[in-house]
Amino acid sequence: MRPFFFSLAAFALACATSSPNQQTSGTRRAQDDAQHQYQDAASAQKRATEEQDKAEQADRDVTNAQKALADAKLRRDGQHAKAAQAQRDAAQMARDAQERGAEMQRRATQLQAEEASRAMQDKQRVPTQMIHGALTAVTPNTVTVRSDDGGDVRLQVSDSTIVNLDGRSASVSAVRTGADVRASYGILEGQATATRLDITSSQPRDEGQDASFSNTK
Repeated sequence: MRPFFFSLAAFALACATSSPNQQTSGTRRAQDDAQHQYQDAASAQKRATEEQDKAEQADRDVTNAQKALADAKLRRDGQHAKAAQAQRDAAQMARDAQERGAEMQRRATQLQAEEASRAMQDKQRVPTQMIHGALTAVTPNTVTVRSDDGGDVRLQVSDSTIVNLDGRSASVSAVRTGADVRASYGILEGQATATRLDITSSQPRDEGQDASFSNTK
């Protein structure tokens, strides 16, 4: 019986001496496992936080893009409105300019008519004088008449001057020096201006011709 008890004692001693080491090893493993779990959880939380930050940044980017788009639409609408108003203003200015142009044209025509009427009235009011003699000089705008008493008179010729050559209507360019002329003229704007020239290529001059000239004024 003594060997059996000895074996039991040895077994108990062995159990008593080995159990704390085994328990310590198990605790350490559990602690290590827990540490790993904590680290894995922390890593997962970090990744989740990073992803959340990225998602929030994406939301801010979308918000900013939407705001930029809204601002761009507002600017576009405002520019379209300005362009439309500019078109309306340009059309109105064109209409106004056309109306002013037409009014100015009417006024210019009226002024021309009034000036022509005044010129005609002035011409009618200019005292008419007579001269009879020979042509000594002819230019497109003037004729010089040497009167019977020997004095020279230079007369302006205008578009309204009536020119008759040998009884027919003619222009000053057809007149030659030395021809006989009977002229009526007046002082217009300080210059002697011919109103009528009756010219004959030949030289005969008598009282009857002078009387007929006076009757044809």
